[in-house]
Amino acid sequence: MAQQEEALTLWEENEETGRGAEGGQARRKGLFSKELRCLMYAFGDDQNPYTESVEILEDIVVEFITEMTHRAMSIGVQGRVQVEDIVFLVRKDPRKFARVKDLLDANEEIKRARKAFDEANYAS
Repeated sequence: MAQQEEALTLWEENEETGRGAEGGQARRKGLFSKELRCLMYAFGDDQNPYTESVEILEDIVVEFITEMTHRAMSIGVQGRVQVEDIVFLVRKDPRKFARVKDLLDANEEIKRARKAFDEANYAS
């Protein structure tokens, strides 16, 4: 009986940490679900889409991010993901490349605005 309780406790701990039978998949469930529900609604789905639809879409998103990260890690500096690596990977897809460029430009603009704001606060 004690072994059974110990095994059950170990199984529960593995499920909580994501090292269960699914190999880390349980830990990622729900990571993007709120955002995906909002995106699905914005693109014409129901305000409360089916949970199964959100889970499938989340699996696709997580798989895409994982694959792109692994590919980016194999380019350039081994074991590190840099912005240039991501740009290199999406260079042949005009829509993704344009989106990455827009996000990078917006990031630079935000950095400049923060710097100007901080300088204005420290000067006074």
